[in-house]
Amino acid sequence: MYKTIILLLFVGVFCQVPLLAQTQRLSLQQQKEDFAIFKGALQEGHAGLYYFIDKNSFQKKCDSIENTFTENASIESFYLRLRYLIASLRHGHSGVSLPNKGNVNYRMAVLETQKLYLPFELLIANNQLIIKEDCSKEQLFPRYAILKSIGNQTSQQLIQKMLAYMPADGINETFKTYSLSQYFYFHFLYNLLYPNQNGVKIEIEKSQTHYYIELLTPKTVDSIYYAKNGKSISQYGTQLAYKANLPNKSAYIKIGTFYKGLIEQFGQNYEAFLANTFEDIAKQKTKNVIVDLRNNEGGGDGYENILLQYLAAYKSAEKTVISVPAKQFKYTQYTVDITDDIKGFIDNPSEFLQNDSSLFIKEKYVDLMIEGRNAVAKHPYTGKLIILTNGGSFSASTTVIAALYQQRQTTQREVVFVGEENGGDIYAVASCSGQGYPVKLPASSIRIDMPFFCFGTLNTKYPKKKLPDYKVFDSPESLSKGADKVLDAAIKLSAKTTSKR
Repeated sequence: MYKTIILLLFVGVFCQVPLLAQTQRLSLQQQKEDFAIFKGALQEGHAGLYYFIDKNSFQKKCDSIENTFTENASIESFYLRLRYLIASLRHGHSGVSLPNKGNVNYRMAVLETQKLYLPFELLIANNQLIIKEDCSKEQLFPRYAILKSIGNQTSQQLIQKMLAYMPADGINETFKTYSLSQYFYFHFLYNLLYPNQNGVKIEIEKSQTHYYIELLTPKTVDSIYYAKNGKSISQYGTQLAYKANLPNKSAYIKIGTFYKGLIEQFGQNYEAFLANTFEDIAKQKTKNVIVDLRNNEGGGDGYENILLQYLAAYKSAEKTVISVPAKQFKYTQYTVDITDDIKGFIDNPSEFLQNDSSLFIKEKYVDLMIEGRNAVAKHPYTGKLIILTNGGSFSASTTVIAALYQQRQTTQREVVFVGEENGGDIYAVASCSGQGYPVKLPASSIRIDMPFFCFGTLNTKYPKKKLPDYKVFDSPESLSKGADKVLDAAIKLSAKTTSKR
């Protein structure tokens, strides 16, 4: 009965997908062989595979999906099935990608250079699909116009349909919607779900007019964006910023990333920035610090732990545990781009595991993998914190948010979270990230990426009330005026004394 229900649900998702007319197709046997490698690689290479789905349910879901395979299927339709399964595992660091013949830029990397896509830079805020920039040839829409429908589907229907294909941590949804707009997965999935279109009908909120827009290649979209803005769609801004002397003796710190290379592109040094910033915070006798982690997708070099030292929220006595998925590997012949660390483990698991019956890494290797824990903060800040988050606050940012949330739960410190729910699952405690176990399927050339390491021990008890404490969304009206509703709300909150939530 359970298998039948799953199969009906899965077919229900795909019954709305037109036949994808592509020249390259897969036989039923090729699909089954690729799927067997896909499933086997997940079981030996994904450290958190069974965190949010048990083994029996995983097997039934796999059986149901395999039952939908048909002879002479397109690679795209096979890919959508794999993507559906990956998303159901509920790990944001997992992914599946089609063979790509090149891309225009970093943010649009998922888009094929020769295919046609929606000619907009989009933003999803509070379940509204907003045109952030009209990059069409027609140039009919102002910035921050709200898309009511595309084709014969409302924007909300399209978003809900696409969420089933978007990986994210645990029960969170915000990282899914963030990725749909920020990394053009909305455009990508629309092309796969509704292929072979040269144009599409558009409706805008508060307008009775139906518009017809030509779909464009990614290069054309980026070129139009550049002509209007003098920069590429993928160009980032300064990632670190500090403002003192805000109302109520408050200060604002923007930490836009934990990626060293991205920070240094702007001539900034992370450690020096933090040292100077917190020295000034101490000198100014600042009472409230607003830390902006919106769109901070994470990074490395232990930058999250260094920040926690300055925020007086890092407990150096705490020991982190790291687990791996397996100690026997049958599918390494299909792996690509594996790091030397993972190669070393695969060659000699007993050297790294605590004992013969364990999948936990020895403590001495854990200490080498957890960077930033020995950082020294000369001027740690112990006062009130207001943390700004959204769906892009992910990965290493989740580590910071989780540590501050835990500190609030166990002490009387005032820590307030404002904005949208962050992209990562802070309640699961365990996180699966870092170096991966990438696999390329031989017949379809589809690539599967999965996290090889999991940090911490899984918690399955979720609180009744989830963060943020104060939900605040940007609106088309505020965006068009250049206002920041989330920061404005944080400044107002800095005047209040909030009890421990």
